[in-house]
Amino acid sequence: MTAEAGDATLPVVHDRRQGRIRSSIDLVRLVGLLLLLLLLFGFGTSANRTSAGVNEDLTRAMHAVPELLVRLLTAVGSIGALTLPIAVIIRLIVRSHPRELAEAIAVGALATGIVAGLSYLLDHLPHRALYHALTLMTDSGPTAPLDPYLAAIVALVVTTSNTADRLWRQWSIIAVALYTVSAFAATQASSLTLVASIVLGVSVAVAARYAAGRPNVRPDGRRIADALGDRGFPIRELTRLAEAPDGQRAYRADTTDGQMLHLHVLDRDLVAVGSFYRFYRSIRLRREVARAPNLSIDRAAERRVALALGAAEHSDAVPPLLAGVRCGPDAVVLVYAERDATPFVDLGRPATEEEVSNVWSELEALHRARIAPTGLTASRLRLDAAGRPVLPILEDGSLFATDLRISLDRAQLLATSAQLVGAAAAVRIARLHVRESDLVSALSVLQPIALSRETRAWLKQHRSLIDDVRNQMQDQTSAPLPELSRLDRIRPRTVITLVALIVAAWLLVGRLGSIDLGTVLRTANWAWVPLVIAASVLTYVAAAVALDAYVRERLPLVRTTLTQLAAAFTGFVMPAAVGGIAVNVRFLRKRGLSTAAAGLAIGLNQIVNSVSHIVLLVILAALTGTSADHSLPIPGWVFIALGGATVLAGAALAHPAVRRWAVTHVVRPVRDALPQLLELLTSPRKLTQALGGALLLNVGYVAALYFATLAFRGHLSLLAVALVYLAGGAIGSLAPTPGGLGAVEAALSAGLTAAGMPAAAALSAVLLYRIATFWIPVPAGWVALNWLQRRDAL
Repeated sequence: MTAEAGDATLPVVHDRRQGRIRSSIDLVRLVGLLLLLLLLFGFGTSANRTSAGVNEDLTRAMHAVPELLVRLLTAVGSIGALTLPIAVIIRLIVRSHPRELAEAIAVGALATGIVAGLSYLLDHLPHRALYHALTLMTDSGPTAPLDPYLAAIVALVVTTSNTADRLWRQWSIIAVALYTVSAFAATQASSLTLVASIVLGVSVAVAARYAAGRPNVRPDGRRIADALGDRGFPIRELTRLAEAPDGQRAYRADTTDGQMLHLHVLDRDLVAVGSFYRFYRSIRLRREVARAPNLSIDRAAERRVALALGAAEHSDAVPPLLAGVRCGPDAVVLVYAERDATPFVDLGRPATEEEVSNVWSELEALHRARIAPTGLTASRLRLDAAGRPVLPILEDGSLFATDLRISLDRAQLLATSAQLVGAAAAVRIARLHVRESDLVSALSVLQPIALSRETRAWLKQHRSLIDDVRNQMQDQTSAPLPELSRLDRIRPRTVITLVALIVAAWLLVGRLGSIDLGTVLRTANWAWVPLVIAASVLTYVAAAVALDAYVRERLPLVRTTLTQLAAAFTGFVMPAAVGGIAVNVRFLRKRGLSTAAAGLAIGLNQIVNSVSHIVLLVILAALTGTSADHSLPIPGWVFIALGGATVLAGAALAHPAVRRWAVTHVVRPVRDALPQLLELLTSPRKLTQALGGALLLNVGYVAALYFATLAFRGHLSLLAVALVYLAGGAIGSLAPTPGGLGAVEAALSAGLTAAGMPAAAALSAVLLYRIATFWIPVPAGWVALNWLQRRDAL
């Protein structure tokens, strides 16, 4: 930090000014440009005929223009393209900007090299669809796929635009536009080539500007002090604060008449700080939880002004807005009255319940006016010298808050209160200010995704806080604990599943299009279908038998089997690891087991089933490898992939963070399960039932696939089919789709084909197998779920 001190009439300014800065808005622009470039290349690759048609239509339109005008346009465009770089260089020399001149020449040369390299690459790629979309056939041969000179002059103009005036920028755009039109009129390049070259030139310039930074033209502390003095705020001392929210600049100012001010400076570049994170949150979460980023200074300033004016009528704890001052064309300074206050986290002592209660009182005063302030974290809530609370300056709040937005505010303050005074006191204080029904609504949104970044970081070290608050609510009130509300619009798993389903459908359709299914279906032996379905039913009976082995109480076979069928339905409509486990836990709870005992039984069941699956796979692979024909019915890439996954897992475990995760989520649950596992091993009946159920489960699936191959005239050995099933099941368990949809079909059909079954018959057999073991159980599971619920078994 540097200090500038002048004479008695000048304010003392403590500010740090960087010569060059990286602008977040440049990163936003770069991502948008790259997406546009991918869109252009994707359009050229997939719709090259359409691109050619567009070029032909534009060429015919140019032929309708008088030839004299076309020649004049070509001459003017060529002259403009030649003189523009020279004019840029002369302007920089005259204005004594040697560094900007060197940067402009370097960026222009870089753009030329990159575009020329891409043009050469496109000319020599084996796939020619994009090349043909970019080029035109002329009497002298094809045109170049890209225009390096156009990209270079565009990069040159963009690099120097930061210090150019508006008139100069307008003339530069006109010169580039004339060159582009003249190049197309003279059939020197296609329309797609010219557009792509311009986008590439801008992308190179923006990327270089973001990497190296641009000259800092933001108003510094001295200019801000002068602007405030002109508006009636004579500054005696101005100090830049070390930390400010969202990367914006904040200052503390002392006026000559003893007034203390807090300044927020909204710059053109800093408005975009955090835009990617905010944009991601606004897409993933509901509007009340995360707002879209403001990329306009005026919109951001107007919103904060409205919030400050609305809050001033209902609470003295919110710093009042005194003025908004324009400081140059690209910055607005918001001036707030400041009180000398200390953040709760810096008090040097624990907060008292009375102090936290006063914060709740101020918050509810705003809520009664439907104003939601947001940002109620321990570092932004403060106490002044008199012990009165000071709320954060309103930035992303709501003037007409919905019930959900208010509940989110209360949930955030609940978490902050628990952080400051403990969960029991936090709930006790909240009950003094909020009705019990409203507090229950706040608990329904008390989850990490709804809290601030600061609070989420604190929760990583205090993971039990949310559960402690909910438990205290249950202990102190008679209200039942609410289910957590869904606050996200799109979950990452949903996106991954959708993409995987699209890829799987594309692969499956590709395979279906390459075979004659009609002939295969006409020659199928449908007498095997009932046996396929019976084998599928056997898997659910086996799952019920296996589950019964892990509990001391005897489970009714029919209802336990129907529960496994219901789990098949819930595993389809939600993540299988969640839906199936939830149904089984609920069923065991209804049978009198505790939640911990039910979870432990299901965990042991899954562990034993997984281990038995792997052991059977290894044994059958060894038997198949030592058989007479030495056939390997599984493609070699499967084993390569599994080996690679094993190597990656071993490498990951070398990292301390991964080891800690493994200890928390794998080692500790296994260690907790050891007593029940030892009890299982010492009971011959239970052990036989557990291993027998796991074996019967695999037998059922193998039998279903084997009968499906017989239905389509497959003549594979039972050993080969078993190995195909076990390998395909292992691959399907890694797929993010419900039931391994797509991955299982691809793996099983490839395995059966490698074992010697015709491709068409193999795919048909796999589809029959999946219909019996995956699709039919879904509606049947829905029926079973409703039947069990009506009888209070779930």
